[in-house]
Amino acid sequence: MTTNRGRGTARKSGMEISEGRRQARLLALAGALALFAAGAAMADPMEDASALISQGDAAGAYLILKPQERAEAGNPDYDYLLGISAIDSGRPAEAVAAFERVLAVKPDHLAARAELGRAYIAMNEPEAARRELATVEASDSVPDSVRETIDRYVTALDTGLSGGGTRIRNRLTVRAGYDSNINNSTSDSRILIPAFAGLGFATLGAGATSEEDVFGEVSGRTSLTHGLAIGKQLLLDLSASYRANSDFDQFNQGIAGINLGYSQQTPDHGTFAISAQAQSYWVDDEAYRYTYGALGQWTLRTKGLTDYAVYLQYSKLNYPSSSVQNANRYTAGATVGQSLGGPRNPYIYGGVYAGYEKLVDGNFDHLSYAFGGLRAGGEIDLMPKLDGYASAAIEVSEYDEPDPLFLEERSTIRGDVAAGLRYSLRDDLTLGGEVSYTRADSNIVLYDYDRVVASVSLSLDF
Repeated sequence: MTTNRGRGTARKSGMEISEGRRQARLLALAGALALFAAGAAMADPMEDASALISQGDAAGAYLILKPQERAEAGNPDYDYLLGISAIDSGRPAEAVAAFERVLAVKPDHLAARAELGRAYIAMNEPEAARRELATVEASDSVPDSVRETIDRYVTALDTGLSGGGTRIRNRLTVRAGYDSNINNSTSDSRILIPAFAGLGFATLGAGATSEEDVFGEVSGRTSLTHGLAIGKQLLLDLSASYRANSDFDQFNQGIAGINLGYSQQTPDHGTFAISAQAQSYWVDDEAYRYTYGALGQWTLRTKGLTDYAVYLQYSKLNYPSSSVQNANRYTAGATVGQSLGGPRNPYIYGGVYAGYEKLVDGNFDHLSYAFGGLRAGGEIDLMPKLDGYASAAIEVSEYDEPDPLFLEERSTIRGDVAAGLRYSLRDDLTLGGEVSYTRADSNIVLYDYDRVVASVSLSLDF
């Protein structure tokens, strides 16, 4: 599971259209002025409240109008002003009641009906909002400027009621760089194997020790989100990558994967998602491992721009050329992220996870192990179009049984750090650079290694 910042998607709901809301307020004021022009008699408190609304002080207008409700309720002029002051001061439920009283007396009061639709949007009742706004939209007497605003609301509501429509995002990335240890192997060429200690030190063959090389990589990803209903979405994610080394092509790697899932968004309790996953992994153009599984995840963003996530994952690992390594893997984790605001828009995150990988064949339990780790990182806008990011992680692995060759249970601590820059050449084209370092410290020298990777990349979104 990875943590994505998602700046552009998590901060707006499809129902929140700031421009449309501004024009709706103008519609409300226009309606009030129309009433004045028609010569509606208004008491001084109503005139004062109308003036405050025109000045943008809806809360002040509400304080003037609310005490008059018992005496004035049923007067459409009063109820209309009360409804406007209520919705613009954060009281949508009271606004609904006021606008409904207006419509009970004047069913053709289009401004009140439009504002009633806006109040229903604020209360997260899109079906009711769609009904009221569609009635306004169908009227022949709606001015063109007002109709444009209503059309935007109705379109947004239609999209929301269908779950957001269908969206497809694609990314293609090319990458080139240097890798100091393409095969994640020890740098020691001579090691002592306790099971054969009498034979002295063993010399590792070609490919069993660390090799450095330059590489090129191409990767692509397609994400499809299809709305099923309000808050319900079908998710499809396809990804593939191929990495070729300049000299050691026996370590070329390819990966292809698919995720198919379903998500349910709730108004107050975040989003719940479940997906089926499948992945194939090749080394030297031959299938090395197939992975099948499922992922369940809960995410929540608070009003304070804090992101929470909890996930559970199961994976079935199959090795076509070495079935004794087949295993079941279980992982659970949680992450938290926080947007700190300010001109540079910094964002930080951290997470914890733990799991167990159990081999199907009990005769190879020396390859079964428990693991746990910590992750942390952050991003920041360094200047217009340039972002910087950094991350760090540490994982501890403890194996169940002694290794038959080294005669002790393997224990490994792995640390990773990375830092990079992203520069937006265009809205759809990003130039990146990254440097990462990995250190694996194991009690068995064969699994002890260092690795440095430096690369540049170019990504196209379409």
